[in-house]
Amino acid sequence: MALAYTRGEIKDRARSEWEGGCNVTLPSFTEDFSALNEAAIRHDVQHAAKLGYWGTLVASESGTTFEEYKQFLEIAADAAPDGFKIVAHLSFDTHEQVVEAAKAAEAVGAEAGLLSYEPSFRPKTSADVVAHTKAVSEKTDLALIAFAVPTWGFKPLHPQGFPLDAIEEIAKLETVAAVKFECGGAAAMSAFAHAHERASKYALVQNPMEPQVPIQARQFGVRWWGTSGYEAFGDRVPKMMKLLNEGSYEEAMEVFWSYHPGREAKGAFHATFSGANLIHRNGWKYLGWLQGFNGGLLRMPQMRLLPGQMKSLRAGLEASGFDLPADDSGFYRGRHA
Repeated sequence: MALAYTRGEIKDRARSEWEGGCNVTLPSFTEDFSALNEAAIRHDVQHAAKLGYWGTLVASESGTTFEEYKQFLEIAADAAPDGFKIVAHLSFDTHEQVVEAAKAAEAVGAEAGLLSYEPSFRPKTSADVVAHTKAVSEKTDLALIAFAVPTWGFKPLHPQGFPLDAIEEIAKLETVAAVKFECGGAAAMSAFAHAHERASKYALVQNPMEPQVPIQARQFGVRWWGTSGYEAFGDRVPKMMKLLNEGSYEEAMEVFWSYHPGREAKGAFHATFSGANLIHRNGWKYLGWLQGFNGGLLRMPQMRLLPGQMKSLRAGLEASGFDLPADDSGFYRGRHA
């Protein structure tokens, strides 16, 4: 399946057609972890579409081999209902793998690819960051979501965690549709406002952190967010985003506050692995399972999900009024074992 757009159409397409939220699909494996579980992956992609998401990130960094990741991408793209977007996760060991994965995403008709920087990339200047990003952009026609986050280790180049001038130059690249901005730490909203002012004329600029969605919609006109594990809160995140995009602010805020206990529980959980520069993806799998996704563990090495953590996450969702499985016995095996 070819891409649904040309390079020259990417920026206009994003501004006119990207609306709502992009959640995350993590891989599911067979019970012996020897292969991907195709039925489970299909279930998760289709469930995300049913809940109202714009599309889904097909996540790497989750226990698949490189060849399995390309298979994962193919399964997800084939399972996606009409209009539901697939975003490739371009996070691998080498630049060559990033480009190959982007080409694989092109081949299955993905909507976009979320950029990453391989751990061996150690830029000395912001120009190095721009050049490295441009090298990917020049080798693929895939729409790209640039990712500005302190995880890359670029803080020596700018206190917010990613050089601001690089964000602006990257946003100008022909195939960059959006910037996923997660910099600034305690000054996150001030940092976002500055980046938005500098780069939003060239590409969509948004912070995917769900608690910051309403202010971005209200004050900055943002209409699309991603990628993030919004599936932890079932269909309420896409409902809230839809209401914001329709201008129904008070109704959107009613939905926003309806799951605040769950938001607090997830936030407390994330605080337990601060500084690891990793996401507790087994925890995300559990939160998704509570909301009807397949569940099941990921291949090691992954952070271990402990019973006390599960109890706290469940309590937050219960207090938010979600209809949850009676107990956790089905999580480890998954819904499609």
